[in-house]
Order: sequence, then C-alpha cells, then structure tokens
Amino acid sequence: MTTTAPLTVHTTLDGTPHSREAVLSWELDRARAALRLLKQRLGDDRMRELLTPDTTAADTALTAWAHASRGHWRTAVTELTATGIDADRFLTWWQGRLHAGDRTALLAANPEHYLADSTGDRVEIIETIGTTPTRFFLHFHDDVPITAPDAATYPVRIGGTGTLADGTEVLRVMHEFADTPDGLRIRLTVQFPEAAPTLLPTGHQWHFACEFTNWLQAAHTHHP
Repeated sequence: MTTTAPLTVHTTLDGTPHSREAVLSWELDRARAALRLLKQRLGDDRMRELLTPDTTAADTALTAWAHASRGHWRTAVTELTATGIDADRFLTWWQGRLHAGDRTALLAANPEHYLADSTGDRVEIIETIGTTPTRFFLHFHDDVPITAPDAATYPVRIGGTGTLADGTEVLRVMHEFADTPDGLRIRLTVQFPEAAPTLLPTGHQWHFACEFTNWLQAAHTHHP
C-alpha cells in the first residue's frame, strides 16, 4: 500500500525565496482587485438582475422563517478591538462613506457585498446571508429593541432593522462603539428570526468580522 506524501511547493523569484503565505497574500490581493473590477463593470442594475433567482429564493425562505418565529429572534454577537484608531475617527470615516453613497468603499469590505446603495433614506443591500445572496433594505433608527446590561459603556449605539421589499422584517442590528486607552472596541449584534437555520447568525458573525476589519483598515489609512 502506498501513501501520498504531503505536497510542498517552494517559490523563488529571481533568486529570492517566498513563502506559501506570501503567494496566498498576493492571490488574495489580486482576487480582490478582480472582484472589484467585475462589480464596477456590472453596476447595480445588472447586479440586481443577475442575482434575481437567488434573492427571490431568499425572500421566500426568510418570509417563511419570519412567520414561523412569531416575533422571536435568535441573537449573535461579534466583538472587535483595535489599536491605532479611536471611535470618532472610525465613525467619521464610516458614516461619511454611507452618507456619500461611496459604493466602492462599501462593497470592498466583504467579497459577498454585491450591492450597497445608501443614497436614499435607507440602505439597499444585496449580500450573502447564510449561503444565499439576499436583497434587503436597512433602516437605521433609535428604537431598535436590542439591549444589553452594559449598553451604557458604549457611548455610540447605532441600531437598524432590515426588511424585504414587501416590508417583512427579517433582521435587526445594533452597532456599538467605545474608546479604549489605545484604540476602540466594537460590539456588533445581529438578530434573525428564531426559526431560521443557525447558519444565518453564525455566518453573519464571520461576515461582520471581515467587513468591519476591512473598514477599520480603510479608515486607519485614510488621511482627512
């Protein structure tokens, strides 16, 4: 019986060795550039059209889960800490991108951001929720019913509710921000209908971690 030895690949460019991690880092950078170009070329109208089969299926599933949940919600929390940037600097950049309708900055934060139109009184979003691209409308407002015992320790709390095109409420979010001695901390809470698969809240925790880390990096490198 023969066994297959582990694969090892060594890369040398003009006599200089480079690790597998370096090649993967290059690949990630180029994948992001390729995806950014495709999103730019497609544009919002074509993206909506292209993903209609997916978003229609997501509408059906989310509506059923919302009705089956009878007003009960499943909660997932993601927490980030960062150094080298405070809450005010981050929020100035992030909210500025939303208010400006900066499509490039909003889409770049996550490869599964397909559309982000913040030019109206609510943000139209197409992004992956669970495993499926989903189209919903996020409205930020002050009375989102998400609370925590230590909410007062976060001076900035930004809540929102997400609805389908027909008005069915399918998610709630609360973004909380506070300074630390050398940076900031962020708590991101999301709620989905209780009857929805666990993959929705757990998957969105990774989604939050990806997008807010990338937005923090963009805000940190931005020079006002």
